Amino acid sequence: MKKFSFSMQKILDLREFEKKQAEGELAKALSEVTKIQSELENIAKRRVAVSKMNDASADFSFRAQSQSFFIMLSQKQEKCLEELAEAQLVAEQKRDAVRQAMQKVKVLEKLRDSKFREWKKELAAEEEKNTDDVVTSRFGQNQ
Repeated sequence: MKKFSFSMQKILDLREFEKKQAEGELAKALSEVTKIQSELENIAKRRVAVSKMNDASADFSFRAQSQSFFIMLSQKQEKCLEELAEAQLVAEQKRDAVRQAMQKVKVLEKLRDSKFREWKKELAAEEEKNTDDVVTSRFGQNQ
């Protein structure tokens, strides 16, 4: 009997490629989210450091400069929070794309497995038929 071949293998390969592409795009989106979160943590650390220096300083000009610095950090933090919200939306869209791609692959894999089981049954039935034919022909020759 002929070797098993799945007629939709090229489509399955394409779906797997699309899944890998979607996973790569998700990784990029998550990397962007992580980068923005890191920037927010950096802003918080800088705020704490300047605040400690401000508390220890009696210089009025330093305190005035630190207030300007805090305003700049607040603006930068707001911008980062907006970027973070956008990046998280993009990441969620990429997650959905990965889920859909995985579902498409899974459907085709189930179909392939079903076809393979069917092929194995046919192969077993054909082998049994051939064995029966051999036994029958030998039995017929002896009589």
